[in-house]
Amino acid sequence: MQVDKAAAPLILVVDDESVNRLILESNLKKHELRTISASSGQECLELAQREKPDLILLDIIMPEMDGFETCQALKNKEESRNIPVIFLSALTDSEIKTKGFEAGGVDYVSKPFDARELLARVHTHLTLRNQEKQLRLYSENLEDMVNERTNKLKLAEQELQRNYDMQTALNQLLQLSLQELPLENLLQQCLESILGTSWLALQNRGCIFLQEEDGTRYRMAAQINLPQAVLDRFSSFTPGEYACGKAIEEQEIIVVPDDAPAHKVPPNLIPDPHSHICVPIRSKDATVALMNLYTDKDRSLSQQDLIFMRAVGRTLAQVILYKWTEQRMFHHVYHEPLTNLPNRTALLDRLSKEIQKLRSVPDYKFSLILANLDRFNRYNESLGYDLGDKLILSSAQRMLVGRKAEEEVLHLGGDGFAVLMKDLGEPVAPLFLAENILDALKQPHKLDGHEIQTSASAGVVISNTGYERAEDVLRDADIALHQAKHKGRGRFEVFNCLMHQKARQTMQMFMDLRLALQRNEFVLFYQPIICLASGRAAGVEALIRWFHPAQGMVSPGEFIPLAEETGLILPIGRWVLERACLDMLRFAEDMGFSEPMMVSVNLSAKQFAQADLYEQVEAIIECTGFPPQCLKLEITESVIMENAEAAVRILDRLKKLGIKISIDDFGTGYSSLSYLNRFSADILKIDRSFVSRMHLGGENLEIVRTIVTLAQAMKMLVIAEGVETKEELEALTALKCEYAQGFYFAKPMPLDQLQGFNMFGEMEERRGLSGDRRGRLPDRRKSNGRRSSDYCTEDLRSET
Repeated sequence: MQVDKAAAPLILVVDDESVNRLILESNLKKHELRTISASSGQECLELAQREKPDLILLDIIMPEMDGFETCQALKNKEESRNIPVIFLSALTDSEIKTKGFEAGGVDYVSKPFDARELLARVHTHLTLRNQEKQLRLYSENLEDMVNERTNKLKLAEQELQRNYDMQTALNQLLQLSLQELPLENLLQQCLESILGTSWLALQNRGCIFLQEEDGTRYRMAAQINLPQAVLDRFSSFTPGEYACGKAIEEQEIIVVPDDAPAHKVPPNLIPDPHSHICVPIRSKDATVALMNLYTDKDRSLSQQDLIFMRAVGRTLAQVILYKWTEQRMFHHVYHEPLTNLPNRTALLDRLSKEIQKLRSVPDYKFSLILANLDRFNRYNESLGYDLGDKLILSSAQRMLVGRKAEEEVLHLGGDGFAVLMKDLGEPVAPLFLAENILDALKQPHKLDGHEIQTSASAGVVISNTGYERAEDVLRDADIALHQAKHKGRGRFEVFNCLMHQKARQTMQMFMDLRLALQRNEFVLFYQPIICLASGRAAGVEALIRWFHPAQGMVSPGEFIPLAEETGLILPIGRWVLERACLDMLRFAEDMGFSEPMMVSVNLSAKQFAQADLYEQVEAIIECTGFPPQCLKLEITESVIMENAEAAVRILDRLKKLGIKISIDDFGTGYSSLSYLNRFSADILKIDRSFVSRMHLGGENLEIVRTIVTLAQAMKMLVIAEGVETKEELEALTALKCEYAQGFYFAKPMPLDQLQGFNMFGEMEERRGLSGDRRGRLPDRRKSNGRRSSDYCTEDLRSET
């Protein structure tokens, strides 16, 4: 097929380098585009005025008159004002691009350019220019038509007014199409404009259906004053359904009275008498939308009405097609082609909006995390770029898993990703998220038969009021990222600002806590549990302590909540249980006991919720050889009551192992008598808050009395926690409380000090008997020959 070269678009190429002009012209001519060229800005102005090209490709850096000046001069001349200008330059700085757009350029292509990209952009802007010409020509034709009719019907003032309204309505639609609004909002305004056309005598209700991407259905995209019944039952349809579908099939306007038997909207949904007008909105090849209008039942449409409706349909079709093209271009500008994730341009736009919120919303915070795959170029070079792309896609999918609505994942090109956390609550949240991302990215990728082990580094920045530009936030995150890579990769760093100090300290403790098990920094202390009747130590409670290599002893109140929050309590809890069993076995051997002392171990909420808790406890008992009857697990009342029915099942299973169950902090929760009976618990522990000041009488004394009475009635033992004074001890003894622990008897102590604790002498001395306050324990192996169960555990195990 022979192409009419004279009809091909004419491109003016402007560059002071002849080689560049030749390359550009060669590429353009291969695609049946005509070209002319200029080597300077002045020559460009002359050619533009004389030849009137369809598009200009303009270099920026040229002698005498640069590209910006040339473009401004073009825009100042009437004959060249509307010629689209695409800048070509090796300068990629955003300020340069912005200056180009301010000068009047419509696009920007970086050198060295990709021929396909350049041609795509050229064709896009040629298409837009052609559509603009067609719209302008169409508007001019309509104006000519109106003028012609006006001249012929000068005496018919009503017809003149109607034609004027028609022109106004169509022009208004064209004006609306130029607004920067989402398509559905634009269609809503177009519908309002059409319904406001007085001479059509339309009812003030209607809707527009927009074709979905797959082309099989039309969904309601705009509506005015439709009854809820219509919205509920008529939100979409397929071609062939109702009058709407018939209009699409016939490609013609259909008018149906409300009582017509065929093509009806679902009956009785529009209450007032009416005629239903279906206007297909068509482009050359397809019906892209359909408009439903309503008029009085006895109102017939004239031929001029139908002409106007068809013109409205064609105009709306152009508006929709233009918006669809704009959306595709917008998506291309703000998204990475490989992953289809928002790109760097989108990130800067979002950061600018976040900075605005930072200024206007009190206490508003956001965070940015930048992440890069470590040594990605090595994988690209060794395995090929196709596999490198697949690795990027796999990493992007992992980045998306588990993200919340306020956590947006972006792809900045290559192996660079970002996560923007909006409306930040806790400053520590982005640090945990960064850790989660790095953990996800370091898992092996199985791609095309290869198992690729990667790692990633990340930089984190948390907003503060000092940020003015999006680029500054991105810069700080990038600094932190490079610092992480500098320190060894596979890690993240937080940009060092004072406001981040608390979060950094918390994260440091988290990282130290994670290593504490590996470095053997934890140790167990033991606090004796005393039988108040005999004065003997009936058992001990295991309590964890952390000896930090730099900070020394860290309070459990500092690290236990963090361990709970991060899940580290699970491996720590397993270690405590196993260590306590081993320690008590060794203690029994050192003391010559035939059986270990009863040891109490606390279970956290997360431990108690584990599906395999029973299996873990069973495995530790079997692995250590610890007698289950010497093990007591303590669970707080509040944890048990979070899901009482599940707790009954869990405790029943644990009891089958032969261990004892203690309900800790009893009285602070909301357990009922019926559940308490079903929990299979052996011991109630009275919370220290009730023990303190109970000797003064009042509410605390009555609560303790009630708990002791309840436990005795249910054949359960009672242990009072936090006993610190002689008066508290005497009050507990008067209430016949069997067991107690607290500083009055002994502070928690390491295992080696426990061996020196006088389990008889200290209690007798506090009762006024003679003897050393810290006397040695008698050598039970020689003095009385009692079994360890008789000495250590019989009091706690006598009632089961």
